[in-house]
Order: sequence, then structure tokens, then C-alpha cells
Amino acid sequence: MNRLLPRLHPALLVYWASLLGALYLFAELADEVYERERLNFDEPILVWLNGVASPPLTTLALALSFIGSVYVLTPLLLIILVWLWRLSKRSSLFFFVGFVGAVGLNYASKAFFGRVRPDLFAQLSPENSFSFPSGHAMGGAAFFLALYFVVRQHAPKWQWFALAVGLLLALGIGLSRPYLQVHYPSDILAGWALSTLWVLGVNLWYVRVRRDKHHAHE
Repeated sequence: MNRLLPRLHPALLVYWASLLGALYLFAELADEVYERERLNFDEPILVWLNGVASPPLTTLALALSFIGSVYVLTPLLLIILVWLWRLSKRSSLFFFVGFVGAVGLNYASKAFFGRVRPDLFAQLSPENSFSFPSGHAMGGAAFFLALYFVVRQHAPKWQWFALAVGLLLALGIGLSRPYLQVHYPSDILAGWALSTLWVLGVNLWYVRVRRDKHHAHE
């Protein structure tokens, strides 16, 4: 066993730890929501966010929420797909499946769990659909994580920039939703976890296909 450990690349360990961690987190949250149990941290955080609300923070939250909406991510998706199509059709397909698949999974999950949105305080950006998991959190996380993988493949010198900016935007988009009182914090955590799980899983397929193609040309 000890002879095998040095062969495990740290990045691979982080990858699998992230995938399994996301699976565990989503499963735990989903179980509580399915059983209609209250998560102890949800309401106190919403109460705190309502207490610190201010016009500048609300403006920022609305802007971040808009960035994570279909009105922004859909045009960006199309632009990136055109760019990727010229470089690699497989990469284009990966990005499409990584993002659009996560969106579809979100719709299915919301319909399955049927969790109503919080009503402790007035919503600052009214929503009527189901709450769990957050579509903005899922869409933002899936978009920027998938983008990181394609940048890493086709423009590696920009990969850390893409990762840093993507993490900040995904974090900001997600946090804006409970601030606006349209999601429980657990909706956000579940959205991040499920998107991470989905994109990392799709990436495993992408890497395997790329490797098989490489071996076929040897």
C-alpha cells in the first residue's frame, strides 16, 4: 500500500476529495429537506442577513444575482461554445453538457423536493418557483467550474485566473440569494455541491474520451 501512495498526485487527491465531499454534502442536505426537517443554521443566517441589509449591499446583491441569471449566462454560453467549437468539438460538448446538464438537473431536483421559499422577511427580488437547490448557485458554479476546465485545457496560462475569478463570482452569486431572502442558505450549499458533483463527473468522461483519442493516434 505504501508503494502506491507516492504515485497519487496531490491534484488527483483534491479532485476525488472534492467529488466525494460534494456527494456527501448534497446527500446530507437532500435527506433533511426530503424529510421536511429544519436545518438549524438556515433561519439564523436569514435573520442576520436581514439585520445587515443596506441599500449598497442590496444593489450589489441584485447585480450579482443578475450575473447569475439566464440573461447573462446564456449569451456567455453561446460565445464560449463558438470559441470552443473552433478548437475542439469535444470541449464544446463538455462545456455544454456541464452547464446545461446542471440546469436541467436543477429543474428536476426542484420539482422532486418541492421546497417552498423562505418567508421570514420580504423578498428583495420576488421568486415563485421551488427553492431547493438554488438555480443561481447551481448555474453559476457549473458555468465557472466547466469554464475553468476548458481554459485549463486550451489556455493553460490563464487557468488560475479563470479559477480565481470563477470562484469569486460563483460565491458572490450564491451568497446574493439568501441576502435577497429568496433562498435558504442550505439551498445554496446544495446547489454548489450538486453542480460540483455534476461537472466533476462530466469531466471524468471528458478526460477519458480525450485519453482514448490520444491512444488511438499513437
